Amino acid sequence: MRKDVREIREEFPLLKEVVWLASAGVGPMPRAALSAMAAVNSKLYASYDPKAWSAEDEVRERACTLIAKLLSVSPEEIALTRSTTEGLNAIACAIPWKRRDHIVITDQEYPANAVPWYHQAHLHGLEVRVVRSEAGRLPVSRFAEAIDDRTRVVAISHVQFATGFRADLAALSELAHSYGALLVVDGIQSVGALAVRPQELGIDALAAGGYKWLCGPLGSGFLYVRKELCQDLVPVGLGFGEIAPREHEDIWDALSGGRPWVRDFSELAPGAKRFSGVGLNPAVLEGLSAALEMFLELGPEWIEARVIALSGLLIERLKRRGFQVVTPETEEERAGIVLFRGPWDLSRKEVREELDRRLEAAGVKVSIRAGGVRVACHFFNTEEDLERLLEALP
Repeated sequence: MRKDVREIREEFPLLKEVVWLASAGVGPMPRAALSAMAAVNSKLYASYDPKAWSAEDEVRERACTLIAKLLSVSPEEIALTRSTTEGLNAIACAIPWKRRDHIVITDQEYPANAVPWYHQAHLHGLEVRVVRSEAGRLPVSRFAEAIDDRTRVVAISHVQFATGFRADLAALSELAHSYGALLVVDGIQSVGALAVRPQELGIDALAAGGYKWLCGPLGSGFLYVRKELCQDLVPVGLGFGEIAPREHEDIWDALSGGRPWVRDFSELAPGAKRFSGVGLNPAVLEGLSAALEMFLELGPEWIEARVIALSGLLIERLKRRGFQVVTPETEEERAGIVLFRGPWDLSRKEVREELDRRLEAAGVKVSIRAGGVRVACHFFNTEEDLERLLEALP
């Protein structure tokens, strides 16, 4: 079904002030999300609404259900977090490591998907193997050289934050699983831009934030953990809400009624719920849920098709004007990120700052990463946005 992009753009107040091509850093929030957050805060703190103070479980379940629907998985496989990093650390800390196990990562990873694995290596005496890219690409054949019987985890970003390369997760999953290894994915640059289906791709765990391509608020995120895997993993940290519901209810009843409540417990919360963050902000969760509803209404497949079309159009126009495009041209190898380089020495801080200032003065927001200009083409962007960028480039 054809969508009216002009009508969609009206839902994003920020787009009236700037050409936003920076969703790979932080995405703009729709009015519905901003209103949802304001309504929750008003009910909690500006006035007294008893229902708002007792709706915590409902708010969390709503967010989990919407995320699960977006990914076509079960809500039991979703844990709520504050960021991609929190989700990656939760899964990394829960794996029962053995000394001299291997972790395979790549030389293109954002630090959020490198530091947690190196940290586990320091704690448990593990080896981190780094797969080297080829002209920004990460061929599965390179992983075949690094993975063996001692590999416990293959950790990779679905879409690389700098080059925009999209990994072949299905093939990588098949390879990792043939050695008994887990495939753990950083999905921050793909979920929201692509129709991501973890079960179809063979992903064991996927962490993402809600504040980039999903256009949710900062401080929102989630962790998907395959149902069959959850029962074998024990989180390194635990809160009151992450134990079995029946035990939680019994302790709460004792606490409220004055019976002894300080006691041991015997079971963890089922599924991925055991990895949920403690003290999640209900206003943030409602903002994320409102944004997710918009994505589900538009349709992940429609969003992906538009993102791929816009990034392809930008690559074509950049190459026509003589810029060096780093991002792969083939649709299967990219999503919404396009990285390109021009006649500027961006290794120098002052040059980066000057280019950034020039583009912002022209009303265009992008990011400078990996020695180039990183453009994020999202569903609300237009051909006119791309032309504004090209006109503003020195």
